[in-house]
Amino acid sequence: MIQAILFDLDETLILDHPVSLHALRSCAFYAASWYSLDIPHLVQTAETMAVRLWKSSPVFEYTQRIGHSAGEGLWARYEVQTHPALKTLHDWVQDFRVAVWRESLEAQNIHDDALCEVLAHRYLSERRLYPRYPEIDPLLQALSGYKLGIVTNGVPDLQREKLEGFGLLGRFQAVAVSGELDIGKPQRGIFDHICTELGVEPSACVMVGDNPERDIAGAANAGMKSVWVERGFKPKDPQHPADLEVSNLLEMLPWLEAQ
Repeated sequence: MIQAILFDLDETLILDHPVSLHALRSCAFYAASWYSLDIPHLVQTAETMAVRLWKSSPVFEYTQRIGHSAGEGLWARYEVQTHPALKTLHDWVQDFRVAVWRESLEAQNIHDDALCEVLAHRYLSERRLYPRYPEIDPLLQALSGYKLGIVTNGVPDLQREKLEGFGLLGRFQAVAVSGELDIGKPQRGIFDHICTELGVEPSACVMVGDNPERDIAGAANAGMKSVWVERGFKPKDPQHPADLEVSNLLEMLPWLEAQ
């Protein structure tokens, strides 16, 4: 019998990549008030450049282990430093943010250090939005009879900010953040931790997420059933099949009732 439903956060409960694109576009439109430029090209270049430069981080392996991305590096505060790597990121990341815009603008023959600084700062504010997917409110209402938890990868203060920002944290009885535990999905330890917090066995849980390699594989390793939600950003992976595949989380309700 299923007693608990565990959710991934980004791209499962709240929109992530679309909001990042919104912030990049906002910055690009602002830059276009300084210079004539190709706005879509600037957005695409900045996104690509962030990923490339992120790999030069002195703690890149750590960010991979806890599931902290280049896009998040553009706006995380790193004020909660539960690991030495987070202090390193705090000290390194400002140069990274400015370099993303410098190299992206230079691709269009624009050289303006002042504008790069402004864009790096502007992104910090433009990105601070936490919209829910449209089915989340009725979904959580329908799941009121289950214990609910969130298992999310990322650095402590940014994931906590998202959790507070999307306005429904009080509906969940437990939260596990990889950066707080120093262990991330798909490693079993983070799943065992939230089961302990909720007082349930892994076999009594369903993990819901959009990332086959982290959410679905992690659930399987932990002995949980899983639901994969197709949000258009992480392709289906035949190596990590879920027990159920949906495109809207409300579609899992009849399946849950039959378990």
